[in-house]
Amino acid sequence: MIKKVCMLLIFVSVFLFGCSNEKKDLKENPGLDKSEKIEVSSEENPELVLSVIDNQDEVNEFVNTLEINKWRIVDTPSTSTKEYIYKMYQEDTVKHGEPNTDEKGLKQIATIITYKDSPYIELRTKILDLYFKVPKDVAEYLSNKENQKY
Repeated sequence: MIKKVCMLLIFVSVFLFGCSNEKKDLKENPGLDKSEKIEVSSEENPELVLSVIDNQDEVNEFVNTLEINKWRIVDTPSTSTKEYIYKMYQEDTVKHGEPNTDEKGLKQIATIITYKDSPYIELRTKILDLYFKVPKDVAEYLSNKENQKY
């Protein structure tokens, strides 16, 4: 239990203190570049998957288009309406002592939620929920219905 608390404090410290106090830009990569699969759904019907991005080149292109180093941490957008949900998955880690099988078990590592007509997103990880203001072109890319149909 103490080990988990220490690891959580270290992660939060690195994540939060790695951000500039003046601009509050995201300096640390939240690990999205390790994604192997992305499922896209709408907030209106989150159980219905609109598209799946599982080609590694397309996943890499998607993550690069996010321009994560330009995200700025902000407070919760109060009047914005949620629009799309991007669930990001990566291969589960084989833990010490477990057999290494060829089966590829994917686990969800993060969720990005976009807001309609807004440059704000929510990033949810296993231990943190943060809100960001993203560049205008990134917000448009994430809200473009054509990007949800692969």
